[in-house]
Amino acid sequence: MNCPLCNKTAKLFLKGENRQYEICNNCGLIFVPNKFHLNQKSEVERYREHENSLNNTGYVTMFMNKISLIKDHCPKIKTALDFGCGYEPVLKTLLEKEKIETEIYDPNFFPNFPINKTFDLVISTETFEHFRNPMDDIKKAVNSISPSGFLAVMTRFYPLEQNKPCKKSFTEWYYQRDPTHIAFYTSKTFQWLTKKFGLSIILDNGFDFALFKKSLSK
Repeated sequence: MNCPLCNKTAKLFLKGENRQYEICNNCGLIFVPNKFHLNQKSEVERYREHENSLNNTGYVTMFMNKISLIKDHCPKIKTALDFGCGYEPVLKTLLEKEKIETEIYDPNFFPNFPINKTFDLVISTETFEHFRNPMDDIKKAVNSISPSGFLAVMTRFYPLEQNKPCKKSFTEWYYQRDPTHIAFYTSKTFQWLTKKFGLSIILDNGFDFALFKKSLSK
């Protein structure tokens, strides 16, 4: 089986109760094979169970913390694309309060993608883990970044032991239990992305957030 990100040969990482996980030694991606994916109807029903609204204080605080990091590291952001905004575009509201004009895209809820437009910032929060075709989706996101613009990614990095994937820790990790979570990343994966897409990492907190800057030549 080939990795859906870098297309190199992947191997079995572990078998869970209802699905299995493959790992790519080239880019570090851990992924769930297609045959274990939910159908779109079940996936959307699962998303609607999330309490993602402006009334969810914890959810808003999480976003505001990330917006603060973006403002610290990404100067002169005036436009943004929320890539994978979900059924209620909370982040758009919060970014626009910061005077950042924001458009939204979500393949299930807001499928009209802003074609032939680029943005100072493309931000993808709790979205990368849902990608069925991570190469295609990440390429789509990167192509929407203006020259010298930024990509912000929030997704939980999978656990490591002595800088290596650990089956025991992964099995106990709550994040992999969500049936809509089918792609898992680590800093190694993001390093691979920089080489593939002409990006540079300006922040990697090693836990759930990375910021990239796009090179002028890409």
